[in-house]
Amino acid sequence: MTTAASTTVSSHWESLRATSNSPQVWLALSRTYACGGLHHQAAYAARQALRCDAGLRQQLDTFNRGRWDDPAISDQVFGSNRLPEVAVLIKQLSACLEVDRGDWLSWLYLARLHDMQDQQEEYATTLAEAVRFEVIAGESHHWLGVWRLRAGDAAGAVRALSTLLDIRPPRYGSMLFLGEALIRTGNHPAAEKAFARASLSSNPAFLQYLAAVVYAHNYWQEAIAILRKALALQPAEVSIWLALAKIQSEVVDLADCRYSLQQIRKLQPDNPEALLLEAGLQGRMGDARGHLKCLHRAYRQGGDPLSRLASSIAMTSLYHDTLTPASVAALHGRLCAPIEAAVTSQRDFGNLRTSHRRLRVGYVTGDLHRQHPVNIFMLPVLQRHQRSAVEICIYYTGTMHDTYTRQAMACAEQWTDAAHLDDAALHGTILADGIDLLIDLAGHTATHRLGVFAMRAAPVQATFLGYPHSTGLAMMDWIVGDAVVTPAAHAALFSEGLAQLPHSVFCWAPVDHYPLPVARATAAPLVFGSFNNVMKLNPCTIALWARVMQAVPDALLLLKAPSLRDLEVQARFTALFAGHGVAPERLILRGPTGLAEMMQEYGDVDIALDPSPYNGGTTSLQALWMGVPLVTLAGNNFVSRMGASFLHTLGHPEWIGADADSFVLAAVQLAQQRATVRAGRAALRAKMATSPLCDIKCYVENMEALFLRMWTTYCDGGTERVIHADSYAVELTNEESTS
Repeated sequence: MTTAASTTVSSHWESLRATSNSPQVWLALSRTYACGGLHHQAAYAARQALRCDAGLRQQLDTFNRGRWDDPAISDQVFGSNRLPEVAVLIKQLSACLEVDRGDWLSWLYLARLHDMQDQQEEYATTLAEAVRFEVIAGESHHWLGVWRLRAGDAAGAVRALSTLLDIRPPRYGSMLFLGEALIRTGNHPAAEKAFARASLSSNPAFLQYLAAVVYAHNYWQEAIAILRKALALQPAEVSIWLALAKIQSEVVDLADCRYSLQQIRKLQPDNPEALLLEAGLQGRMGDARGHLKCLHRAYRQGGDPLSRLASSIAMTSLYHDTLTPASVAALHGRLCAPIEAAVTSQRDFGNLRTSHRRLRVGYVTGDLHRQHPVNIFMLPVLQRHQRSAVEICIYYTGTMHDTYTRQAMACAEQWTDAAHLDDAALHGTILADGIDLLIDLAGHTATHRLGVFAMRAAPVQATFLGYPHSTGLAMMDWIVGDAVVTPAAHAALFSEGLAQLPHSVFCWAPVDHYPLPVARATAAPLVFGSFNNVMKLNPCTIALWARVMQAVPDALLLLKAPSLRDLEVQARFTALFAGHGVAPERLILRGPTGLAEMMQEYGDVDIALDPSPYNGGTTSLQALWMGVPLVTLAGNNFVSRMGASFLHTLGHPEWIGADADSFVLAAVQLAQQRATVRAGRAALRAKMATSPLCDIKCYVENMEALFLRMWTTYCDGGTERVIHADSYAVELTNEESTS
């Protein structure tokens, strides 16, 4: 910003009071701001001009700098809670307003800057001026609410946006943001009312955006209803049908998803997003091989090596049952190479290189909510970090906020809402915070920010918990594992160095209470079970489990997964098992329920079967906690050795199969002890509770010690690729194999 804008700014705003939808006035205002060096204001006016007339883009490009059409750029300034140049900006804006006092937007920006500085008297004065000159009633409080929300001040956002509840005409957008702010403060009933007010809009494009916001907070039924209203207003709009199909796919409402895709096909037969969603249905059906093939094809046809399809391919490859561990690792490396080639990595850091101080640790995640596995395992860690050893900073890249998010926020000494920050902005934020050790908790899952790690945002970077495989990034220094999932013999499978925790890589310390289910009746048939998603039930797993069913001919198999609510999915798996001689009447197929109900359904299972190559993670520990023994097959990479890690730590190596024959034998031997198994639920839980698998205090201490070892290695300039666990080493019969 420079010292002053032209004196015509006020006259432009005066004109806009008479006709706020005039593209030419907005165009002139943008040019005037640009000439005065007020580039944030110029970009705002330019976006309004473009909204009124899309044909003005070329003219707007001639005098607006950079990515003027991206509102996130200004949001990163005014929606920040840490702005080093705030005092300079206040001085510049104040000088501008001395010359041109009718400049509503500059008054608003100045009010926000005073707000950021907690200069309450100056804030109140400048806000009053902004309100006096605003063109659209309520606009000043709206933007103050939005920026406070972006900066993580949800309570402040509620105060600003609540002033607009009774304004007329209604401000539907303000109600949307008010709903978001109320969610973050924990006031869900009021949030639902705010979202309901927003849904009264008759603008299809706005309703589509509202549905995305509502869905992000897990109101999926409401999101679908909002999209159906939008379609009633604009039935031929492909983007709305696409939004609806995406939600239907994600909540596994597959029949309705197929119908939505049919409508898109009629309107736009070659729509690439629809074709990708159709491919995704193969994954929902449990066909990992077919899904991976479609993803590869879409990735090649798209021609964008930086597409997030790369991460979808990486993730799906973990489910594929015929790919070798070496080929999956190589695939991850190839997919990540373009990400790293497209950026310049930070090399120099000013962090004090000594291990004799408190470490500043940053976690990057979007999954600290509800019953997401990352939240289940990470929240107990955050709650027990020793403040004397580590300073915790969390960069939250997700949009969902609930009671668990607020609990995680309370554990952080610094919390940054980063969903609205692009990779460059988030990278800059982390650099400015001086993080020593930056931890990725996503890998290639939906909310990942691997681009930030490719740019290197901290001297030491590690991946942990959120993705059971190497990321493939050369800039990722370490992967946190243990001696089973990341044995030194498998180092060639990882782009990262191996940082081993003692005992198991995961620790089960449930935040919620789950009572043991009622014991099964003595005369009830034996039931094997799996509550894993259907993508894990690949042909090799089905063939293996069918052998178990043939060896125990009176047993039943209970499969529970979200996709199994769909009749076509049920028919597919019934046929697949029938092809291996398992009759349909021996299968019990169940769809999704709430978590508490699901945990009690483990009472219907005697023995859990672990899929391969993608073992159960959360589901396996849930089964064990509910007193259900687990039989697993130890594979040759991280994702296929999680079950072995859990069972070694628990002290039940006899439930681990080194090959298919020993897997079947372990399952049969447990089946022959059904009375003991059924009577032993409480004993299994007690054993687990007193094992290292549940010793969260020791686990966090070991983790902090491992973090310190990573940091010390950096400080000493070490080049070691394995940090061995101090007190835990096991050998499996196939440990040396990496292919």
